[in-house]
Amino acid sequence: MHRFTDIESTSKRLPPVSGYLTHQLVSLSKALEPIHSIIDRLDHFSEIAKTECHFPSEHGLTRDESAAVYLYTMEWGQNSFYRVINRALRAEDQLLLKPWCAYLKLFDVAVQKLPTIRKNLWRGASKDVTRNFKKGDEFIWRSISSCSTSVNIIKDFLGPDSTLFLIEAMNGKDVSSCTNYPTEDEVILCPGTRFRVASDPLDQPPMHLIHLQEITNNDQGSLPTALKTMTMTSKTASTHTLSNVQASLIHIYTDQLGNRYEGEMKGEKKHGKGQMDYADGGKYIGTL
Repeated sequence: MHRFTDIESTSKRLPPVSGYLTHQLVSLSKALEPIHSIIDRLDHFSEIAKTECHFPSEHGLTRDESAAVYLYTMEWGQNSFYRVINRALRAEDQLLLKPWCAYLKLFDVAVQKLPTIRKNLWRGASKDVTRNFKKGDEFIWRSISSCSTSVNIIKDFLGPDSTLFLIEAMNGKDVSSCTNYPTEDEVILCPGTRFRVASDPLDQPPMHLIHLQEITNNDQGSLPTALKTMTMTSKTASTHTLSNVQASLIHIYTDQLGNRYEGEMKGEKKHGKGQMDYADGGKYIGTL
C-alpha cells in the first residue's frame, strides 16, 4: 500500500475530527514525544526529515513545519508514519487520536501556508470499492488524503480490479515542494474534507471509476472533466486499456435541459458505453 492508495474504502458517516486545531503549537520534537512508543525508530526518521526537508521555504514554512510534511510522505513499510496516523484519524474511538494532536496542529499550520489547488485530482484503491459509493452520497474523509494531479502517477500503484477516484478538489494543498517524492505532484486534502458522489461508479474492466466532488460552504461550481482513454500499466498488472473504443474520450457534462451524460465520446458525439441521467429522473446505461 502507498499513501495514494491508503484510502477510506467506505462512505461511512462519521463526524469530522477537528479538536487538534486548538492545540498549542510546539516544535516537531515536542509534537512527536507522545507517539514515540507507537512508531519504531521515529527519532531516526524525524532526524532524516529535518535534514532533508525543503528549507528555507518560499512559502514561509519553518524547518519544523516543512519537516512535519516531509515526515508524513516518507515510506518505510507497514509502519510508515502516514499509515499509523491515518488509522488513528479513522478510528471511531477518538481517544486513539489524542497522542497525535500536537503533530496534527503543526502539520495543519504547515499545509495552510502552501498554495491552494482547485483542480481535478486522482487517488486509487487496490480493490473494487464501488459498492460503497452511490450517486448523491455525501461523506467525510477523516484522514489525510494524498492525491496527485497526474493520473499517470496513480496508475503505477494500481493492479487488476482496482478503483480510480477522480476528485474535483476545491481546497487541495500543493505539498509537492515539501515531500520526499517531489516528482509525484502530490496534493493533500486535509482531514475532515467533505465529498459528494457525483455519479454512480463507472465500470471499465479491469478498473472502476468513482467521481467525487468536494463540498464547500461556498458553492464554487464544478470543474470541467474529460477523461482521456488511458492505458493501465502498473507494477503489479499487465497492460490494460480503460476504454475499448479507440480514440474515444470519457466525458461528464450536463446539457441545458439538466440531462447529465457520463461516458465515451468521439468527435464531440456520444460514442460507445455511457450513462445518461435524465432531468425527469429517468436513467439509461448502455451503448449510445
